[in-house]
Amino acid sequence: MAALVYSLILSTLLAAFALWRRALTVPAGVLAWCFSVIITFAGGLGCFAALAATFVFTVIAGKISGARRESVEVKLHKKTGRRDAVQIICNVGVGTLMLALYALTHRGTFFLAYAAVMAASLADSMASELGVLSRRRPVDIFTFKPAQPGLSGAVSPFGTLCSLIGAALIAAVFALTTGCGITAAALITVLGFVGALVDSALGSALQAKYRCPVCSALTEKPVHCGQAGRREKGLGWVNNDCVNLLNNLITAALAIIVF
Repeated sequence: MAALVYSLILSTLLAAFALWRRALTVPAGVLAWCFSVIITFAGGLGCFAALAATFVFTVIAGKISGARRESVEVKLHKKTGRRDAVQIICNVGVGTLMLALYALTHRGTFFLAYAAVMAASLADSMASELGVLSRRRPVDIFTFKPAQPGLSGAVSPFGTLCSLIGAALIAAVFALTTGCGITAAALITVLGFVGALVDSALGSALQAKYRCPVCSALTEKPVHCGQAGRREKGLGWVNNDCVNLLNNLITAALAIIVF
């Protein structure tokens, strides 16, 4: 009973903070609250700490990048501003599933897989939020040709370093609050970092990108400058939400194999 009570209280505080920060839409906030209750009840305070750290560090990174990131989002990304319910499902749903499986099976593999998924989530967010501040122009992860800053699949040394730091932060928080050990924390860091690289690879190879007929920019928005763009790369049905979901599933699968 006590576990359910603190799950409800902590999840309410986190969801309220997210809504206060205008980081989530109201439906997304409700869904995030539901996921948080499951995560905290099934995984305990350590798993809640990893979830909260992922959100808080993402908000901090967004504040650091500020106007630079916002200008990139408006120019390139289909979704901007507050995250919606679909984004919550794609970013937190797999981690929630891992802990639901842990509660049903009591297998520690799923417990650690949750941490790896959250590490990959923050690693990707740190690269996206802070990578736009890189002084060096990013390159496509496959072709190594110069790419538009902020475009999915574009990587830079600075963004990659931020990604590694993000994965390490979640691993550290998880290790300190659960006592999982240094070896597990190191593996979570590696898996989270690899997950972020997988996200970039999927973004480059599969995510739809369009050429604007007005300004000739390569963008993730089907409509740019008021005109429908011509799809130049990727699959029409693959957007950033789809990439995030695939990345989390792949990271979870790798973690289950490793652990």
